[in-house]
Amino acid sequence: QGRLCHQPLCLSRCPYFREKIYQWIIELSSPDTREAALLELSKKREVVSDLAPMLWNSFGTMAALLQEIINIYPAINPPVLTAHQSNRVCNALALLQCVASHPDTR
Repeated sequence: QGRLCHQPLCLSRCPYFREKIYQWIIELSSPDTREAALLELSKKREVVSDLAPMLWNSFGTMAALLQEIINIYPAINPPVLTAHQSNRVCNALALLQCVASHPDTR
């Protein structure tokens, strides 16, 4: 197992790091692994300059992010949204915002 680089410039070029990003994107497609992948990708969105195109061009990712948002609607009215649910949907929204604000994926 490789070591994760911690320098911002290295993060986007480090092969081990890139593989982790791809793995987390793949994990978005499974409800069982989605939550952890949302958290990790959300944390890395400022460091990986091409994360938006990676998300946009990966099969099923936009649908998975939209599903996260749709899934919390029943908890909004009546207002029973938990902090856990809120954090999870905020991670999905952060990734959608990343895609929406990138010049190649607007």
